This record gives sequence, C-alpha cells and structure tokens, in this order.
Amino acid sequence: MLAALFAVPILVGVYLSTRSDKIGSFVPGKGVGLDNYRRDVFDQGFVAALATTLIITLIGLAIQLPVGIGLAVVLNRNLRGTRFFRTALLLPMLLTPVAVGLMWRFMLDTDLGVINWLLDSVGLSRIGWLGEKWAARVSIALVDSWQSIPFVMLMTLAALSTLPEGPHEAARIDGASTWRVFRFVTLPMLRPVLYITLMIRLVDSLKLFDIIFILTRGAPGRATETIGLLTYNTGFNFLQTGRAAALGVAVAILTLPVYVLWLRAQRSTR
Repeated sequence: MLAALFAVPILVGVYLSTRSDKIGSFVPGKGVGLDNYRRDVFDQGFVAALATTLIITLIGLAIQLPVGIGLAVVLNRNLRGTRFFRTALLLPMLLTPVAVGLMWRFMLDTDLGVINWLLDSVGLSRIGWLGEKWAARVSIALVDSWQSIPFVMLMTLAALSTLPEGPHEAARIDGASTWRVFRFVTLPMLRPVLYITLMIRLVDSLKLFDIIFILTRGAPGRATETIGLLTYNTGFNFLQTGRAAALGVAVAILTLPVYVLWLRAQRSTR
C-alpha cells in the first residue's frame, strides 16, 4: 500500500522530470537528462518563487505561533465564556481553504472590501491589499494565519491540560510572577509539543497553494508566486509536464531538512 501510494508516484515524478513531455503536443517527448533541472531550478524565476515562499512562511509563523499560544493560555484558565470562545475560535480551521480565500478576497477588495471601508471610517487611507507587492504578501500570510491559528491553539491547549500543577505551584510559592511562571516553567515543558506544531505549520506553509491561487494567482506581477504556484503554472498553464515534475522534485529535495527536524522533534517527545 505504501509503495502504491508514495513510492510509485515519486518514481514516476522523477522519471517525468528527465523528459521533455508536453500535454497536447504532437511531438513525442524524449529523455533530456538533467536539462529540466538546469533550466528551471537554477532559473531566476525559481529563486524568486523560493524567496517569496520563505517570506510568506516566516511572516505567517511569526503571527500564528505567538497568537495561538496566547489564546491557548487564556482559554486554559477556564474563565467565564471559555467554552463558547473555544468553539468559536475553532471555526476557521473547519472551513475549506477555497472558501476562506473567496471570503477574504471580497473583504480585501480595494474598492468594495469591508476592511478598506473600516479604514475610511476612521480617517485612514485605503490600501491595495492584493494589488501591492508587500501588502499582498502580508495579506496572504494573514489569511493563512487566520485559518491556522486555531490549530496552534488546539495543540497548545491539549498540551497545557496535561502539564502537572506541582512545578507551577512551587514557582508561585517562591514569589514568581505570572509571566516568569510561564517563561521558566510552562514554556520549557511545552517545548516538545511546540516543536512538532512548528514543523507541521512549516510544512503546510511551504506547500501553500489554494489560498494564494484564489487571492492573487501570483499577482501583482509575480510578487506572490510561490514554488507551488510556479509548479502549477508550468504544468497546467504552459502544459510542460517534464519541467513541472523537475520543479516538484527540487521542492521535495529542498524540504528534506524540514523532515530531519521533524524526526528530531518526534524523538524529543519520547
């Protein structure tokens, strides 16, 4: 089963990456060796797409982890209304990325979007959220974070519910403040779970596609074209399956360090 689901597609992808096949072409494809890799992987377009992917990923992680951990700490106190807010905060995670992208695309519209309407109402100028280079990148990271923060919150909340109370009570008796208890007692005990959560979100962010496809499709220009979108455009818009397969194999090789970190995170939780 593993061979059929994983090994065979990977081997077929590697095989296609060494050919010049094109969808709809009457000229049969032929073996080109590593030409697809030399032409596409070392191309400026690939480097730019890789940089854009890393930028959006880092912005998203910088938002998701602190906010998700903070919400989990607040909800773990079981204050009044905690059950309601816990349910409400999980709703974005239950929506499909396409629905999320469409909803935020209307909200971020320069002329008709509710966000620019709110900026107008407080006397601020409108922002071209999806029409300016850095605004579009930040918008994508914010939309992805809006859907992903509940996952970080849920993982952290589950970990907080299993922590022993003894170390926390001892720290409070010694006069430690709430922040110091969290910084020196709670956070170190949460580190293994946070490590795994970070790895999961990192992998998900690197392969982010659907939200970007709905929001910008790589615009303005190619400012938001990530590796996933570049591979899609190469294979399905330009119909160059060999070159698209080479890009996919290159992405798999580039994400191997993340897999190594994932294994280390798993060992640290045992």
